[in-house]
Amino acid sequence: MRMKRAIVPIGILFLACGIAVAVTRLLLNRESSQSVLGKPISEPITKGTKTVSYKGVSFTFDLSLAPDVKSEMIPASNEGKPSDIWPEHLSFTLRGSRRSRAQAENDPQIRVFSVAKFRNAFSVAGTEYAKSVVYPKDQWDWAKDFDEEVRVLHALLVKKPKSNELKTFLANARASEAQKFDDFPQMPFLPMWEASQAFFTRPHDTSQITNDGLDYAFQGITDDGQYYIYAEFSVTALFLPNDNDPEVAAWNEKNYLLPQKSKTYQDYLHPIVAKLQALPADQFKPNLKLLEQLISSIEVQPN
Repeated sequence: MRMKRAIVPIGILFLACGIAVAVTRLLLNRESSQSVLGKPISEPITKGTKTVSYKGVSFTFDLSLAPDVKSEMIPASNEGKPSDIWPEHLSFTLRGSRRSRAQAENDPQIRVFSVAKFRNAFSVAGTEYAKSVVYPKDQWDWAKDFDEEVRVLHALLVKKPKSNELKTFLANARASEAQKFDDFPQMPFLPMWEASQAFFTRPHDTSQITNDGLDYAFQGITDDGQYYIYAEFSVTALFLPNDNDPEVAAWNEKNYLLPQKSKTYQDYLHPIVAKLQALPADQFKPNLKLLEQLISSIEVQPN
């Protein structure tokens, strides 16, 4: 099937900020014809391009993003936390591209999963984990968590909420009553994160927003519902500082215990969020249009 015709292209920016001993990511919805609204990119890729085709998955990318792509099959991971669980799947790494601190050195930027195999991996891993705990066994039915992410992603596809509607939509779309009344309902995301989404949830500590933690993330599902597509790329914005800037270290030392929900931190955060959402695509590095064009060119045609 042609992935670019009928998927949920949820393109989002998030910030991966070092919070205590965890990683917290700040989700920013960029509402545009190229992302949440789900319209294919019509502008041609004007620079030199290369097309990758591997085991039924193909896409075209601008050579300014990377000179080459490594295509491979990633073995299944069946042990550990939910963030460590996935089935065998196809992956693509843009060699030589800048990587954020949220990504391990060998993490691919694009992954294509079978939804059925992914769910089964969660079910098996959750069942095995439940054998070692004394809590109620249904608490460790990780397949339910997987189903929740896929269901909410489908709901976003259908509704296509605007930016100012997103928080309310997510709160209503989440299944549990606890999540419905959460002040910061979460965007769907697979593979699952080990840390919470800072823009929608409440980490205990905070750090300054820098280019070292700014990523572009994509979540999509094929029109037949059989394949889940994940992509994550490191990007920078011209107006943001870097981790090694002296003023960043001074700010973090002063404010690292500042609650994320506090007025002080929100007064700091909101102008940056607004500026990132309004920033033209070509003011990011790489140009977000090139990433969106890559995503829109992906086709999944299983062998």
